[in-house]
Amino acid sequence: MEIKRKPPSDIREIIDMLIRRKRWIIGSLLIVPLVVFAAGHYWPKKYRSETLILVDPQRVPEEYVKATVTGDITDRLQTISDEVMSRTRLLTIANEDNLYRKVRETHGDDGVINAIRKDITVDIIQGTGDRIDGFKIAYIASTPEQAQKVTRQIADLFIQENIKERDQDAESTAQFIQNQLVSAGANLALQDQKIREFKAAHLGELPEQETANLSMISEYQSLAQQNSDAIDRANQQLVYLQSMLGTNRGQKQTAAPPPPTPLQLQLQAAKNQLAADRQQYTEAYPDVVRLRDEVATLEAEVKRQPPAARHTAATTGPNMEQQMEGQLLATQQEIKSRTERQQELERQVNGLQSRIESLPAVQQQYESLSRDYTEMQKNYESLLAKEQAAGMAAQLELHNESERFRVLDPASLPTIPYSPNALKVNLGGLIGALFVGLGLAYLAEMRDPSIHTADEAEMYLSVPLIVALPSFNFDRALASAANRKLAAAEET
Repeated sequence: MEIKRKPPSDIREIIDMLIRRKRWIIGSLLIVPLVVFAAGHYWPKKYRSETLILVDPQRVPEEYVKATVTGDITDRLQTISDEVMSRTRLLTIANEDNLYRKVRETHGDDGVINAIRKDITVDIIQGTGDRIDGFKIAYIASTPEQAQKVTRQIADLFIQENIKERDQDAESTAQFIQNQLVSAGANLALQDQKIREFKAAHLGELPEQETANLSMISEYQSLAQQNSDAIDRANQQLVYLQSMLGTNRGQKQTAAPPPPTPLQLQLQAAKNQLAADRQQYTEAYPDVVRLRDEVATLEAEVKRQPPAARHTAATTGPNMEQQMEGQLLATQQEIKSRTERQQELERQVNGLQSRIESLPAVQQQYESLSRDYTEMQKNYESLLAKEQAAGMAAQLELHNESERFRVLDPASLPTIPYSPNALKVNLGGLIGALFVGLGLAYLAEMRDPSIHTADEAEMYLSVPLIVALPSFNFDRALASAANRKLAAAEET
């Protein structure tokens, strides 16, 4: 009868199985670790070299010189890593050091690039917060010297690429600011030209000229008033002369009294004008004071004339009439010129008043131009300050005083293989041997058709069990009997 065995279902059955199959387990524990140890001894060894690079902060305090390269170090490190791990850079290293010859023969340059990228690791060392203190570069090679050399080359590439990138960024920033400064200067000059042209086109209408315009209006109005008063006096003089000339022509020359002399006529005209001004102004008014002094002077000159000169009018009547006509013509000319002057003054006043009226619109345009000029000037001054700062930052990068990469631990020369790891291999072999032994024990148990216990007999035979004999170990029984006999002999 063929028995199909069932797997052990409880701990007692498992222990019984392990005891019955202990030879398989012990054999596996003896053989498998030896095989694994031998395989690990002849397995190709790999060596891992490491170097530690610190990120040194800027040496010059930022309150004195602020660096223009202020990007996140993580992003910049990723950019540098992409540049270093590029196909061109890695292929150059592989060709110089003659790496991966077998890979090159089978897979070409692409296989070499994939292999070297797989063997290079870059681990970032995180500081407090988001700050990065540095990073670690490692490379795995078949020999310690080769691992150290390639690790050193890769570290040098990281340092050189960082310097190159910072220099390029600083130079690009300085060039950009310089271009912006030139453009801002041109715009500022153009805006200044617009303001000058606007001032020339609106001369007298600018906001700062409002006070001057009001002062000129007051002055022109005062001059217009004085000129109007002079026109009134000239009109009075004209009426007087016309009346005197008409009276002189209506009388006969032989019967007429002695006509006044020109000096007397001038004195009479001055008195008439003085009387007219006194009706309008006080004695302190400038024209009243001037006419009063003029009348006094003319009276003194008339008194100094000789008597013969006062009575020559009878013989010189026609000459006197001509003089009066000349004074009349001069007065008419004066009235004409003063009237034109009055019109000119009124035009000046009207022009100034129109300037004052147009001042709000002009002021708005001027303020807009001035505001744009102020903003452009502020922008230009800001760019000028930034240009100076960018120049100092470029000098900072040039002298390597800014943030930089510094090798703290040079590339190590490994003395112990990185792989295979002997401890891990042997421990793995021991664990594997245990699992192999357990597996073999289980397979042997499942393939064994014999019955070992009364429970198995009832389970596999499906018949009632009449009697069960316990297992008997003859060697153990004989040893036990001998021990009892020896004990009895000692007692007797």
